[in-house]
Amino acid sequence: MKCPCGSEKEYLECCGVYHSGKEVAPTAEALMRSRYSAFAKNQMAYLRDTTDPQTLDLIDDEANQEWAERAQFLKLEILKAEEKGTKGTVEFKAFYTVDDEEYIHHEVSTFRKQAGQWFFKSGKIKAEKK
Repeated sequence: MKCPCGSEKEYLECCGVYHSGKEVAPTAEALMRSRYSAFAKNQMAYLRDTTDPQTLDLIDDEANQEWAERAQFLKLEILKAEEKGTKGTVEFKAFYTVDDEEYIHHEVSTFRKQAGQWFFKSGKIKAEKK
């Protein structure tokens, strides 16, 4: 099975190694891709484990779980990824459907690296113009 992140690799050779805990994502972009795949695969524990402990209390696990169960994830498009030291940003678009309606989630996410591991810190949604 191909990985949901769009890499064209097999899931077990791509984001699956991060979800299983065998490896940690080496870049902010790899973490973003693996978090998208975690939503697609309903791997909520992984999402929690890769969220910055300083911002973890801002995450609504129940809402994320409910949304992931209702959504069908179509594709991930990385628009820009940058890293400077222990800080990273990734701008992306996630394409999905809920109840047969198509949506695009456009976000700029920030990441922080601590003790060799990247963590999702926050995300800012960008408005989509029709």
